[in-house]
Amino acid sequence: MSSAPKVTIGISFRNPGRYYFSLALKSVFAQTFTDWELILMDDGSSDDSLALARSIKDPRVRVYSDGLNKRMNIRFNELVGLARAPYLFRMDADDIMHPERLERQYAELVRCDSDTVIGCNAYSIDANSNIVGLRYLPAAAPALLDAPFIHPSVAAATEWFRRHPYSESFAYHRAQDVELWCRTACSSTFVNLHEALLYYREAGVFSYENYIGSQLGLLFLLRTRFSRPRTRYTATLLKIIVKLFLVSLYDTADNADKIVARRYQRLTPDQRQQAEAALARVLSCPLPT
Repeated sequence: MSSAPKVTIGISFRNPGRYYFSLALKSVFAQTFTDWELILMDDGSSDDSLALARSIKDPRVRVYSDGLNKRMNIRFNELVGLARAPYLFRMDADDIMHPERLERQYAELVRCDSDTVIGCNAYSIDANSNIVGLRYLPAAAPALLDAPFIHPSVAAATEWFRRHPYSESFAYHRAQDVELWCRTACSSTFVNLHEALLYYREAGVFSYENYIGSQLGLLFLLRTRFSRPRTRYTATLLKIIVKLFLVSLYDTADNADKIVARRYQRLTPDQRQQAEAALARVLSCPLPT
């Protein structure tokens, strides 16, 4: 490519499975905005996802692999260093972008200053890519340690990510996003678009191990950054402990999907029709392999 693209899409992956990964890749090629590059950063996959990544025949796609498992936070920092575009979009290897995600978020980014981070709402999908609900983020400022974004929906200036890299501490290997938002909230502007521009896979794929890792990271963050005021600290600590207890009960009873169902709202018939039409555009998009 003779000139730099306008957008870098960054995906770090480790064993996402061919079905999920192929849909994530299809959603990149289904975008209405086409001036992008895609960086695929393998984190020591042992399935056939690396082979799928390398099979993509498009000059806008770059694949990196060293065979090691370093964790997502470290890989994303490496990915940021390789980005050529002025704006960078996060994406996970098991989610699906709405065909208009890049177009809509890019239009907002170019109107904002370089300290603005833009996310969006999302459709919640299950293990079979069925749409089960809408994930809306509250308009009000989040409570202590509540994430202001659905993490794979985030986009910002590439230089913002370079100034604010993920913590590479193992303590945050499952809570790296919340740690980043807490660290940058005072110096950045956080914006969420009302549109659902991502299909976020969560129903039917709940991981208790990952959830425990996230909550332990929040406890560490709470202890190191938010010891005052004491009343707010104590209330947040109790909230995390109660959530851990309840999730443990649900998981033991094999009812983890009830936890996930509390996160999303039902779609109206019109919303479902629009969401399914956009998803169908992604599913029908061929991969250039």
